Amino acid sequence: MSNTLKVVKASIGSYKDKMGNTKHRYRTIGSVIKTKNGEMLIIDAIPLNWDGVAWLNDPPVNEYSEQQKKPTYEGLPADDDLDTPF
Repeated sequence: MSNTLKVVKASIGSYKDKMGNTKHRYRTIGSVIKTKNGEMLIIDAIPLNWDGVAWLNDPPVNEYSEQQKKPTYEGLPADDDLDTPF
């Protein structure tokens, strides 16, 4: 299990889309992780001309973390069903 609680992102610039709307570009600059002593902020990068404002977003969900960690095979017992008498 990952101990990343939040992903820290900052705006690094802006651009105009095809419709003329102003959009912002964001860069991941760090993360908030859980430690045995509490939460810790780790800053990996500081963008040029950064205004000091950052957003805390939930980390992206990995397909693997959504699924069962250990694969189950049809016809074979699951790891919990290892009650084989010897």
